[in-house]
Amino acid sequence: MVGRTVLAGSLALGVLAGCGGTGGPTDPRDPAPEPGGATSTTAAQRGGGRVIRAIVTHVSDGDTVRARTGGQVVRVRLLGIDAPETKDPRRPVACYGPEASARARVLMPPGAPVTLVTDPTQDERDRYGRLLAYVFTVGDRRPVNERLVRDGAARVYVFHPSRPFLRVAAFRDAEADARAASRGLWGRCPDATR
Repeated sequence: MVGRTVLAGSLALGVLAGCGGTGGPTDPRDPAPEPGGATSTTAAQRGGGRVIRAIVTHVSDGDTVRARTGGQVVRVRLLGIDAPETKDPRRPVACYGPEASARARVLMPPGAPVTLVTDPTQDERDRYGRLLAYVFTVGDRRPVNERLVRDGAARVYVFHPSRPFLRVAAFRDAEADARAASRGLWGRCPDATR
C-alpha cells in the first residue's frame, strides 16, 4: 500500500511539474488547450524541451519578448540568437537594432499565440531570470529565433561553446544564407563580419 501511495504521489507531482505553467490561476486570456490537451508543436519542435503555451504581450527588442502564460507575464530571451542592441543604456543603439526589433514585432505581434520550447541541453533561465526558449508561432515548424537569423536580423549566439544548443546547425545554415545574400545586418553594417 505504501508503494502505491508513493507512486501515486510521484505521478501527481510529475504531472504538475510538467504542466509548464507557473502555478498561478488561469487567466481567461491565456490560450485554450487544444482537444485532448495537445499543442501545435511536433516532437521535432520540442526536442525534449519543456513546452509552454503563451500569448505575446510585448516585444522588447530583436531577441527579447514578454509573454503571458498561466496568468503571469514572463520575460523570454530567444535562445541561440543575438540581435543588435537597442535598449542597453551603456551603449548607443547598434547598427540594424531598430530594424531587428521591428522584424521581431512583425513575427511576434502583441496578442499572438506562441509556443515556447526550452532546450534540454541549455539552462532554462539566463542570469537575468529570463526564460531561454525557442518561440514558435501557430503553424510554423521553424522557430522565430531561426527566422530572425535567416532574415539577417540576428546572429547565431552559442553561450556554452562546449555545449551548443540542439538547433545550432540549422541556425548556422540560416546565418550563412543571410550572409551570402547580404540580408539585414550583413548588408547594412560595416562591422557585421567581426
